[in-house]
Amino acid sequence: MFTLRDTVSSLAPARQDDLGRSLYERFREEPDTLIVPVVDGQDRPIGIVERNAFFLRMAAEYGRALYANRPISTLMDREPLVVDADTELAEFTTDSLSYRASDLLRGFIVTENGRYLGVGTVLGLLQASNETNRQGVADLAAAKTEVERAQTFMTAIVEAMPSMVFVKRADDHRYVLLNRAGEKILGMPRSQVIGRTDADFHPADLAALYVERDREVLESGEVRVIEEDHVPRQDGGVAILRTKKIAIPNADGQAEYLLGVSEDIAERKRAEAQIARLAHYDPLTDLPNRVLFQKSLVEALARRARKDDQLAVHFIDLDRFKTVNDTLGHPLGDALLREAAERLRRCVREGDTVARLGGDEFAVVQTGLSDMSGATRLAARIVTAMAAPFDLAGHQVVIGASVGVAASPSDGEDADELLKKADMALYRAKGDGRGAFHFFERAMDEQLQARRALELDLRRALQDGEFELFYQPLYHLDDERVTGCEALLRWRHPERGMVSPADFIPLAEEIGLIVPLGDWVLRNACAEAARWPDHVRLAVNLSPAQFRDRGLVATVVSALAASGLPAHRLELEITESVLLQDSAANMTMLHDLKALGVRISMDDFGTGYSSLSYLRSFPFDKIKIDQTFVRDILHDSDALAIIKAVLDLGASMGVVTTAEGVETQAQLDALRGQGCAEIQGYFISRPAPAGEIAKMLGVRETFSQREKEGPAPKAWEDEGLQRSRA
Repeated sequence: MFTLRDTVSSLAPARQDDLGRSLYERFREEPDTLIVPVVDGQDRPIGIVERNAFFLRMAAEYGRALYANRPISTLMDREPLVVDADTELAEFTTDSLSYRASDLLRGFIVTENGRYLGVGTVLGLLQASNETNRQGVADLAAAKTEVERAQTFMTAIVEAMPSMVFVKRADDHRYVLLNRAGEKILGMPRSQVIGRTDADFHPADLAALYVERDREVLESGEVRVIEEDHVPRQDGGVAILRTKKIAIPNADGQAEYLLGVSEDIAERKRAEAQIARLAHYDPLTDLPNRVLFQKSLVEALARRARKDDQLAVHFIDLDRFKTVNDTLGHPLGDALLREAAERLRRCVREGDTVARLGGDEFAVVQTGLSDMSGATRLAARIVTAMAAPFDLAGHQVVIGASVGVAASPSDGEDADELLKKADMALYRAKGDGRGAFHFFERAMDEQLQARRALELDLRRALQDGEFELFYQPLYHLDDERVTGCEALLRWRHPERGMVSPADFIPLAEEIGLIVPLGDWVLRNACAEAARWPDHVRLAVNLSPAQFRDRGLVATVVSALAASGLPAHRLELEITESVLLQDSAANMTMLHDLKALGVRISMDDFGTGYSSLSYLRSFPFDKIKIDQTFVRDILHDSDALAIIKAVLDLGASMGVVTTAEGVETQAQLDALRGQGCAEIQGYFISRPAPAGEIAKMLGVRETFSQREKEGPAPKAWEDEGLQRSRA
């Protein structure tokens, strides 16, 4: 008598803590594995994972991200059908499966003494049933009723299977069985299939192929698998099937029938295609992503070398995308990116590649060029196309774009090298004012190397103590005395000498060094100012980048506490850009600073777009008129009118107004005549080391022991003071 031990298929089980990605790779490497049993540490079965259900989960949106690193226990069916190996086949088919027939569709687990032995499958049951029938003809005749019952049950099982099951005669290849799923997959009733051959409803060449495949199975006696079989349907469509075939022998051991089980893998193929597309295309714009762009560029360079023509790489950055995204919201930002992608598509020729590399960065590979005039025209078209207004849900938005271009072979033959050089050219285009294009030049690489060297030196400079503070006085015209000093950072490089702040401050902001550097400035300047007379305030500039550090208020509190400098003697100078960036959060931080008693000053007033609105939204203590207006005060009536208006505005609001950049007696007299109370500039004093400023203020010792005391600034000689007071 046959038992389930005779049908068992040895299959390595999985453990419940195995990760989803390991199971994914196993299914891919073992195409014949339809189920995987899951056992615990004592080899007791606790679950089962079915191939189709698993792939559908992994292919779903974010499926790989969700399940690849999760244990199999979150994916498995926790109630598998488990049967003892010594269960008789007849008993199993008539009793056990009658209550859980659906388990037969997935397979079941066979155990011995409660521990995993193997798995059972539909194919194993059918083979064992055939062998049982052949060996027990006498028993079956005596138990006709039982057999009919079993046959009825097996027929019901086959009919209920979601996969197509078919049987052909071995001699003439005519169909003798087709289940309900087969009718649905082929799109025709079984009455049109039974008793006929493939040649009756398939093209001759396809029918001949099926006959040849069937013959191979019948002659080999082994299971054969057709991984992807495209079968025409009666309605004109095509079914995509994975088919397993095996010969069923008669009592003499000769092949009598051919059994086939076909699994519809169309959904799985669509899921795999979706996964493949997501790996190479940007889901928002449907453009190739960075991975596919890199591959396309490598292939284009290989073709260029064979044809001996030229190629251009265009690196594109949307100029004001972040502002749009922050002010109008991400949905409209996404709409802007889609429209920008469409405009880029319309700019290029067929055969060129447009890609979105990420964020608001795009790139184009332009091929088949005889010279760079074509690249110039395309770059100009892109700049023009992006300069046109975008209509986004009733909002008209103007952003513009900058383009950097690198060419092959002149700029290199390597994909990464060309992208790097196109990026350098883009950096130059943005630096030249944006809304323009620029081709790579060799000097750019030299500048980049110099910038990298400067960056390395800058990172080391703070640790090595190469920074020092200079101070520039602020002079009160009515009191005729110094009422404050602005701390200015200087870098004394051991080899470069004094490095201009214009060279290293923007770089420090870009690489994130401005926060620790600003912390150093605050602490040292406060400690120095604590030694000055009580009426002399300290002014310290704050970079917009420092406001992105939410610990700024704590840093100011710590610097004041450590130095003992009263909060009212500290003035923090900001520019309008601080309020343009994340204005709500930055405004909150400014109020927190003012609550400490610190004074807040708006620097470079008049150079921005919304200075007046910010004066209404925040109670500034001081306005500093930008030096560009002071420079033109004597020969530009508009500059004089602006200065007068700002002075009147400050007076009406009770805000101190300081004029920057005073360099001559005539400028000072003009400002005094307009009622200006405080000035700053070279006419009073250039920025000077702490020791010189301390002498001018009458302080004998300075906080900084590194700085050598020198002569007082020339502007503070008696003659200069008398001239300034005249």
